[in-house]
Amino acid sequence: MKNNNNDDDELCYVITDIEEFLYQTRKIIFAGFGQDTDEDNLNVKIQELGENDLEDLDKTLTQEECLAILHTHTKPKKTKTGKLKYIISDKMFNEIIEDINARLVSNLLQQLVSKGLVESTYDSEQNDFIFWLKEDNHQ
Repeated sequence: MKNNNNDDDELCYVITDIEEFLYQTRKIIFAGFGQDTDEDNLNVKIQELGENDLEDLDKTLTQEECLAILHTHTKPKKTKTGKLKYIISDKMFNEIIEDINARLVSNLLQQLVSKGLVESTYDSEQNDFIFWLKEDNHQ
């Protein structure tokens, strides 16, 4: 499907099962986190995700968080039959992946802070949070 704007090279995808789309996207991001891997190796890593991994995924990066991120990029449209669909361009998909990955990183850092393994503060000069290992955790 072609995009309606002037960029004829940008493909768009119609997503009709947004729950499954987000579930699979979360698995891709979770399995590939911190990995420098090609598509074949990523597929193997996704297939190797066990029940505990999927529980960790649900605790770390929820479906609801990902849906909220998706809604910052696109809103659902109704088909003639009343079903919801999402239209996502290649560029939009890449941005969604980047935003979900950033949320995963943020959530993981927050978990480390709440467990007391990492400390954090807001740096107004950098306009961002900074993190460091607690002194008693250095080895």
